[in-house]
Amino acid sequence: MRKANQIFQGAVDAFAEKGFDRATMDEVAERAGVAKGTLYYHFVGKEELICFLMEEGIGQLSSAVAEAVAQTDDPQGQVRAAIGAMVAYSNENRKFCQLLVKCIWSNAERQEQFREILQSYFDRLTGILNHGIHRGVFQPQPMEWAPSAWFGLVTIVILRVILQGQATDQERLVDYLYTQYMYGIIGRDIKTPN
Repeated sequence: MRKANQIFQGAVDAFAEKGFDRATMDEVAERAGVAKGTLYYHFVGKEELICFLMEEGIGQLSSAVAEAVAQTDDPQGQVRAAIGAMVAYSNENRKFCQLLVKCIWSNAERQEQFREILQSYFDRLTGILNHGIHRGVFQPQPMEWAPSAWFGLVTIVILRVILQGQATDQERLVDYLYTQYMYGIIGRDIKTPN
């Protein structure tokens, strides 16, 4: 396992258990299985580590979405594939997803950094939506809000599942989220892609 992956997982574990403010760099190093010096070599302090954590996690999510979407050229299929990738990633990375939501509601500096990190992910979602609009499948959308609405719909439902500790039927959840989102961007009866 690469050092970055070890640090990522150690930070997720420490921050999920104790929160951003109470967890220490020493605890992160211990959970990551790296020397304190190694952690401080890569990160000046906790804020830089939190930024890395968000960049790495969102990067992993974005890559999972890109890989899933690349499997089809059908705009509706791409939306469903993206939602499926979001649900799968969240299910496999529950602690990170809890931290993601905490970061959204944390201090102003973290919120600004988080907005910047999320922008590349939102750009990916915007590309999927624009593809569907250009193909005449989706209605024109206000792109300053549409990716956020998509992200919010999926994230909040997933967070509820995570916080309740529920085991969930992923396909059923993906179908539900897909139907809810697609009804809004198509504005008429929808068909589930095969």
